[in-house]
Amino acid sequence: MSKLFIYSICFVFLTINLNAKSLSLEELIEIALENNTNIQLSKNQKDVSEQRLRQSQASYLPYVTSSANTGEYDIKQSGVKQDGNATSVSVNANQLIYDFGKTTTAIKASKYNVEASQEDVTSIEKQIILAVKKAYFDILNRHQQIVVAKEAVKLDELQLSQAKEYFKAGIRTQIDITNAQLQLSNSNLKLIQANYDLKKAKTNLISILGKAISEDLKIQLDEEDIKLLAQNAELKYKNVEELIDIAIKNRAEMKKYESLIKANKESVKNANYQYLPTIDVSASYNEKDSDDISTLDSNQTAVLLNIKWDIFTGFSRDANKKIALSNLSSSYKQKEQQELAIIEAVTNAHLNTKQSFESIKISLLSLNLATKNLDLASQRYQAGLNDLLELNDAKLQYTQAKSNLVNTYYSHLVNNANLEYTLGLIK
Repeated sequence: MSKLFIYSICFVFLTINLNAKSLSLEELIEIALENNTNIQLSKNQKDVSEQRLRQSQASYLPYVTSSANTGEYDIKQSGVKQDGNATSVSVNANQLIYDFGKTTTAIKASKYNVEASQEDVTSIEKQIILAVKKAYFDILNRHQQIVVAKEAVKLDELQLSQAKEYFKAGIRTQIDITNAQLQLSNSNLKLIQANYDLKKAKTNLISILGKAISEDLKIQLDEEDIKLLAQNAELKYKNVEELIDIAIKNRAEMKKYESLIKANKESVKNANYQYLPTIDVSASYNEKDSDDISTLDSNQTAVLLNIKWDIFTGFSRDANKKIALSNLSSSYKQKEQQELAIIEAVTNAHLNTKQSFESIKISLLSLNLATKNLDLASQRYQAGLNDLLELNDAKLQYTQAKSNLVNTYYSHLVNNANLEYTLGLIK
């Protein structure tokens, strides 16, 4: 059985499993962290920085080269001609002894760059977690909107049934039936739109997950009524100054720039050390042998202590030093800019959570009032004290109030997730 066939069976099995069960938010995040392409790309960049660290560390190890050749020689000297075959073998080794910190600083700079790359990976992972949470809450929102739309359809069906009964009894006119049919048609249209909005929300989540999952993807839904969910909403964070301190300490972006500053400081040192000599030891062994030409036979061994000092390099060292200083200055400025961006993001996220939390209270009140208003309008319509227009207005206000509560509640969950992201605490 071929490996391709086995992989295909495993993929189909995994896909069936994903679509067969309702996935929790934690499971969705796990899938995204394993499969999202942006995370994979950031990990590839981290691998590159790790290999560059290995390259810099290799300078401490000896360099060994060897070569061998064979050929035919034709030598004419003082009127005497000799020809024949000859072979030669050579082995050369070089070991760094001391370079006044050039290699050491290069290794340190590479290590700090690896740390910065790891913070990049962490930053991307947290962005993906936030994106998954937003998409997940959007799907929950769409499900609740479908519930609201179905309730509106039921209300309109009941209204149409009542209008027909009242018409038969001679209490109401044909226009009430026509109006009720129109309202039911509009509610059915909104239900269709709500179902397609749910499909679009699932498509968005699947693209974030980075895995080929059908749009029949099932997720764990909120079983409780939206009113109970909204009543249990919380405001977790209150002091914005404390939040800013938490964000500065925890955000991966800040840690990244701290590592880059350290790396660039080492690069500046390295640029200064380029003005100093390098000391190494080299050893070589060369052997040449010929059965036909005795003068070619040789055997040579050498061990040398070398000092290399570049006196003039065409101002390249000056240029490298200026580049290193500019990179260091840029790192400081980028860190300052990042800190300002974090302060702004935390402040806005904190305000958004407070606004959405207070909006939930108002939305709950509006829904309670709209529910009472609908009950009163229904009773008045049944008693013949008002027309269908008043009842339609009351029903519209009720469905809008409930839809607004759904949007406000899930917006609050998104705002909480966004605040946790700006603090560097999202997981």
